[in-house]
Amino acid sequence: MGVFVKICGCASAEDVRAVVDLRPDAVGFICWPGSPRYVAPEAVIAWGQWVPPEIQRVGVFVDAALDTVNALVHAGGLDIVQLHGRETPDYCAAVEAPRWKVVHLNREPLVADLESYPVDAFLLDYHAGDSPGGTGQRVDARAAQEFVQSSPRKVVLAGGLKDDTVRQAIEQIRPWGVDVSSGVEQAPGVKDIKRVQEFIQQCRSVD
Repeated sequence: MGVFVKICGCASAEDVRAVVDLRPDAVGFICWPGSPRYVAPEAVIAWGQWVPPEIQRVGVFVDAALDTVNALVHAGGLDIVQLHGRETPDYCAAVEAPRWKVVHLNREPLVADLESYPVDAFLLDYHAGDSPGGTGQRVDARAAQEFVQSSPRKVVLAGGLKDDTVRQAIEQIRPWGVDVSSGVEQAPGVKDIKRVQEFIQQCRSVD
């Protein structure tokens, strides 16, 4: 199997339909109200019904109430919950879906004990200001490569990836998966579908 490809930040019905037609491995919905790509729960539920079973639906949360997360897991049929805040191992264990946990390589402290986190993957992203992700800034390639090599879980690379840089990043860092949001947009929350298509094609072309 090639690299796992997630297109995140789908914030309109039109973009969800267009992205799904390109057949990535996953589509992501930002469930954090502080994001310009925020999608309300009722939209996640409605749009998720258009996503075929072979494409995974990912909900992205930042320090949300556990009941809120689990309610949307079940109502929205989320296949993966992506956690972008300060969630603890106990919190992760109580999420009623497979979990991905963010690690910000440019922020101290890092996740203290990676082994203690009951998650399926770690997602590498760049933290800037008040934003826990989606900044368009790249993670340090050498640090990311070292993290991938030592991680006890699968690693999804995010942070500043674009359609014209993703192939090089995959070949250098060798993550299990990649995640893009702002790198294939016309404006925050508005996808450039041609760039999405090119991003997916570049990922699929890597041996």
